[in-house]
Amino acid sequence: MAAPRTDARARTLLTAAVVLTAVVVALVAHAVCTADPYWSLRWTVDLRVYLASGQAVRDGQSLYDLTVLSPLYGPMSYTYPPLAAIVVFAPLSFLPIGPASLVWNAASLVALGAVVWLTLGIAGVRDRRVRGALAVGGLVLVSLLLPVRVQLIAGQINAFLLLLVLLDFRPGAGRWRGAGIGIAAGLKVTPLIFLAYLLVTRQWAAARTAALAFLGTVAAGAAVAPGDSREYWGGLVLESSRVADVFVTPNQSLSGAMARALGTVGFDRWWLVVLAAVALAGLAVARVLHRRGSDFLGFSAAALTSLLVSPVSWEHHWVWVLPLLVWLAVRASQQRSAGPAAVVVVLAVVFTVRWFALLGVPEVPEDLAELTVWQHIAAALWPITGLLLLFLGPLWAVRPRSNNNSSPAERSIRTGA
Repeated sequence: MAAPRTDARARTLLTAAVVLTAVVVALVAHAVCTADPYWSLRWTVDLRVYLASGQAVRDGQSLYDLTVLSPLYGPMSYTYPPLAAIVVFAPLSFLPIGPASLVWNAASLVALGAVVWLTLGIAGVRDRRVRGALAVGGLVLVSLLLPVRVQLIAGQINAFLLLLVLLDFRPGAGRWRGAGIGIAAGLKVTPLIFLAYLLVTRQWAAARTAALAFLGTVAAGAAVAPGDSREYWGGLVLESSRVADVFVTPNQSLSGAMARALGTVGFDRWWLVVLAAVALAGLAVARVLHRRGSDFLGFSAAALTSLLVSPVSWEHHWVWVLPLLVWLAVRASQQRSAGPAAVVVVLAVVFTVRWFALLGVPEVPEDLAELTVWQHIAAALWPITGLLLLFLGPLWAVRPRSNNNSSPAERSIRTGA
């Protein structure tokens, strides 16, 4: 009986360490960002909309007539499915903005700590003490990356969605595999890309579970807020123009890059052909990775595809690359090779520095034609990097061997374990 008690104690200590680290990082983020003239104007900008949506649910008001006036961005609307406001933001809205931001950011960081823990296991780190120490240290390191910093500043939901989806790609996900994808898509529709991934890789049982879970979230939202559900699923879900102008520099999608490169502030319909081609190619890469034995790398390719083809992919949306960065870091350590280590360093630099700001590109360029070539590249560095990662993706996977002499790390890469 000693071993189970020891395991339970180790889990309790790890959980406490992650929670304590998350709270400390959340407090440091609050102190640093609210003291900065630039970021203080953006602090809790999205969380305030979330809290207003939760209050609207409690007051029985329409979610999609809601506007929150931001001193920086003007009127801001609620753009998610009704269920997110009902089950997540309504309870949170009982708190004032100060305590709510601390609770929300600390919980987001705990979710990211769980993401790091899961990814380490997928990458083949088996020693639980080593894995626990790396999870805590990894949480501190990933909090330095720009997508995480911007998520904490805005008060975004992406960390929770990432954790829900990644749970479906952990070893031994079991009969409920796909439920995390469906629930995440019911809170914000973009995780539906992973349902498409399950379909193209013919993982029928998981795809069925994901679809049923998603439909369950839609039904639950309709039962509680029928009017809002009809409005959202009846067409509002497709109106990306409610989010923001596509050309603004923090939009790190292909659409944003094309808008800036072509000097247009709107979305041209012919772009749909380009985006559809990238979506099909990205899912094809994901299928190749799955067939080569790594469901996790297939997940990563699907995540990159979603970031690239979405009309708007804000900087905080790019938290979806974090599991891949952690996986690549572990692989570089296991291989003791300078090449993979250099790739990890380059990616860390790319996703830590706000390069477009460093080269003088404003968030809302007044004249796109005046931007230099280097400024355009800096403003599109993340989608460029995403394309390179995606289409070099098949090189990440190890082809299955006919013998059992491979290392545990290599076997985990092939099996996605």
